[in-house]
Amino acid sequence: MHPLYVAAALLPLIPALASVIAAVEPGHWFEISAALIRNVTPDALLYSAVCAVVAAPLAGVAVGCWRRLALATAVMCAVSAALTLARLGVSPDSLRFIATSHAVLACATLALAALGAVLGTMFRHPLDAAAVSVGVALTAAYGVLVAGAAVGSLSPGLLTAALLASPVMTVATAAHVDLVRTDIWYQVSPLAHLRLEYPTWGAVCGWYLVAGCAGFVATAMATPKAGQGEGWQ
Repeated sequence: MHPLYVAAALLPLIPALASVIAAVEPGHWFEISAALIRNVTPDALLYSAVCAVVAAPLAGVAVGCWRRLALATAVMCAVSAALTLARLGVSPDSLRFIATSHAVLACATLALAALGAVLGTMFRHPLDAAAVSVGVALTAAYGVLVAGAAVGSLSPGLLTAALLASPVMTVATAAHVDLVRTDIWYQVSPLAHLRLEYPTWGAVCGWYLVAGCAGFVATAMATPKAGQGEGWQ
């Protein structure tokens, strides 16, 4: 099995464990309950997006093959969906939540991987491509949160576009996490004091898929010989 698929299958375990650890006070590890695990499930999805912001561009630079990246994304989201289902149980509401949140997570991850792939064709050294791709991904993910007072001067259209460009914000919204009003970001970001129009999950998926397809097409055009080699089989 390709190491990329193994890594993709194991990646969701990190945010799943982190969401529980973050919710338990030190010295109270034996007080972990099913209710606590269920309540922090949205946080696990948020942490998954945080991991994807770094891991997906790096995978794009390292692999470049859109088929492998798409399959790895599917593996990661399938494992994450299975873990979420185990935490929430089977019900119409939980299935709807899992479907919509993981659709956004999958599309965002694929777009981030495409970013890494296309930047991998633009730089001679993979480390340069990795650094730039992760930098761009982090800026898109957190720029709207840390921009400070400048956010308040944005037009509604630009603000919506900035929210749409942030994988962390879009996944948080799909997971029903009001990120800007959590303790840390409420104090740091002026977004908590603005009236925000979050893009719908369908619009988010559509735009990320367009961006991802455009990135992979650009990658193929920049490396025509790769289409005949192992990387694009």
